[in-house]
Amino acid sequence: MRLTLGLNVNHADSSACIIKDGKLLFAIEEERINREKHWAGLPVNSIKECLKYAEMKPEDITDVAINTNPLSNFKDKSFFFLRNYIFGKKKYEIAKRLNKKINIKKDLNNHLYPDIFSNKMKIHYIDHHISHVASAFYPSGFKDAIGISIDGFGDFCSISICECKEEKIHVIKKHLFPNSLGVFYEALTQFIGFKNYGDEYKLMGLSSLGTPIFTDLLMKNLFLDKDSFNLNLDFFNHTKNNYSYKFEGKPKQNNLYSNRLENLLKVKDLKTDDIKQIHKDIAASTQKVFEIKLFKIIEEAKKLKISENLVYAGGCALNSLANEKLYESKLFKNIFIPYAPGDGGGSIGAALFVEKNKYKKVSVSNLTSPYLGNKYSIEYTKTVIDKLIDQKNYKVNYFENLEKLNQVLANLLAKNKIVGNFNGRMEFGSRALGNRSILANPCSSNIKEIINKKIKRRESFRPFAPAILQEEKNNWFVSEKENPYMASVEKIITEKQKIIPSVTHVDGSGRVQGVSKDMNKNFYDLINSFFKITKVPILLNTSFNENEPIVMTPSQAIDCFLRTEMDVLSINNFLIIR
Repeated sequence: MRLTLGLNVNHADSSACIIKDGKLLFAIEEERINREKHWAGLPVNSIKECLKYAEMKPEDITDVAINTNPLSNFKDKSFFFLRNYIFGKKKYEIAKRLNKKINIKKDLNNHLYPDIFSNKMKIHYIDHHISHVASAFYPSGFKDAIGISIDGFGDFCSISICECKEEKIHVIKKHLFPNSLGVFYEALTQFIGFKNYGDEYKLMGLSSLGTPIFTDLLMKNLFLDKDSFNLNLDFFNHTKNNYSYKFEGKPKQNNLYSNRLENLLKVKDLKTDDIKQIHKDIAASTQKVFEIKLFKIIEEAKKLKISENLVYAGGCALNSLANEKLYESKLFKNIFIPYAPGDGGGSIGAALFVEKNKYKKVSVSNLTSPYLGNKYSIEYTKTVIDKLIDQKNYKVNYFENLEKLNQVLANLLAKNKIVGNFNGRMEFGSRALGNRSILANPCSSNIKEIINKKIKRRESFRPFAPAILQEEKNNWFVSEKENPYMASVEKIITEKQKIIPSVTHVDGSGRVQGVSKDMNKNFYDLINSFFKITKVPILLNTSFNENEPIVMTPSQAIDCFLRTEMDVLSINNFLIIR
């Protein structure tokens, strides 16, 4: 028996996955368990959940794959360290991080004592960007592809272009620290007032409301020239020997931008509790610059003439606006972006790389379904409901038949009730794809405002996603691609936009999820039931949470339901109505 544990460790969005004899069984991010968004560290709880699902013990693990390699870009790393960090406190932070990577087995044993790992267990350090590319290439089904990974930094690198062929991944070209498209985007996200780690999606959502009037100014000043990715470091802080970023617990880092940016844009101390036009215009300009630079990378890769297929991952691959332009460009015949292109998905990528490269002629299965997390029995769910729900004040019904439950839910949704939907296995990755979702009627013009005010308590400019029956997609959206993971926004057909105002963004787009019966039968059946009532094959879909990680357990789902003004909770086979 071969049991491979994949880890994204001591990095934001720490996670674990487990592959048993070639089947990806389970994957989970640590934040879902400890309730700390983007939590960074050793994902001990995730490891325990993996082992529990696989019904295995730590000593059964034969291989551990980690999505980082201390030896990657070692020469460049060493020279930069000696030139810049030999003085100041930064060297201690770097040394501590390196020590954690080297002593991973000791750390694992310390945290999982008295159950310890076998001495025969092999530790595999897989380059950060190769792990990203692997997370996209192996599930893509392509025999060959250009692989691109773009993020802030990982293993001293921000961009990797790879040749993927015959299940092998070879780095062809790379761009190293301190130059980074991800750092550029994150710095501007901080600049307009979104200071929390991982807030880039907020800038992206805001960008559609602005005019990119600062594009040329940012291009000319923040980069050394228009055709390169080399940053003008006068505008950034991340190379300074007193700059700190902490990937222990909740990720935290200082401002990436310097005061020069405030002088350039003639504004400072922007706050997000009062969004003005300047916020919107800077966001629009940042997004425009990102897209220009992204296409420089894509064109650079295209010139290598390796393949007509592209696989794309890394944190920057979460930019669904840019991704749609990438699809529209037709630069590649086929494009695949995985359900977890960010750092959390690196645990899966590292494990897949070990399976494919350390063991010959291995076939790995279950690579396209994002539903890899916890599932709870009807008996357990009933116990939690009985404990937490006062049935004098809430109506609780049990449905033996899920088809009947979906019919009832569809009718409630058609009457503009807001539904928390908790069903089956939890999704892996940052996007709720139906099993841990809040659902609503996309035809209601004010449902978006109601959800934001009563449940999500988030910025009003952020759009909600449409989940649509896959076979109906070309009747509502301009594109016919499948898009099962919400990888990109798509244009909604003009005459359809007025029918579904709650999922139509200001630019006429929606970050759509194509739902197929094969991928998620229950969610498909629910949308289909709504379709039969309303003639609209779409539901508004947003993550089941309230300014917290997506709910994982029945008790968390019930707690979120009780403390917000959600109308209905569908939890496995139970229906709870206020």
